[in-house]
Amino acid sequence: MKKTAVLGIGNILLQDDGIGIRVVEKLKEKGSLPYVDIVDGGTSTLDMLDLFLDNERVVIVDSLKGGYSPGTIYRLKPEQLGSYYSSEISLHDTQVLDLIRLAAMMGKYPEVIIIGVEPKEIKESLELTPEIERVLPLIMDTVEKEVQQIH
Repeated sequence: MKKTAVLGIGNILLQDDGIGIRVVEKLKEKGSLPYVDIVDGGTSTLDMLDLFLDNERVVIVDSLKGGYSPGTIYRLKPEQLGSYYSSEISLHDTQVLDLIRLAAMMGKYPEVIIIGVEPKEIKESLELTPEIERVLPLIMDTVEKEVQQIH
């Protein structure tokens, strides 16, 4: 199996924007991926360059506005990001693209998969919306299956 990291990104102070962080917290608690680096990247994605240099695969979990129903789960590669946004690309996603470019400049080309979740609300709150809370187990299952795939 390829050396893999799961990177949750987002802001837990902004309700559903924190879904990536909530997923990695739950995965750590569950302990279902003991052979994988599970990392809370918060909003400081650029600090995560080492993950892209040290791993062959990086699975990123983040909120993603694609215009579908809240809780919709997307699986895409970084080059597909632009086609999934109904409005602007978030700061997290531009930073992810910057990390991939930096890693490539250093001769590293990890496979990057983004598991995005359509948010319901992004406003000041520490709690996920009920719609996103309900799909949290499905998101975790999606990430676990992605990590367990052999490429």
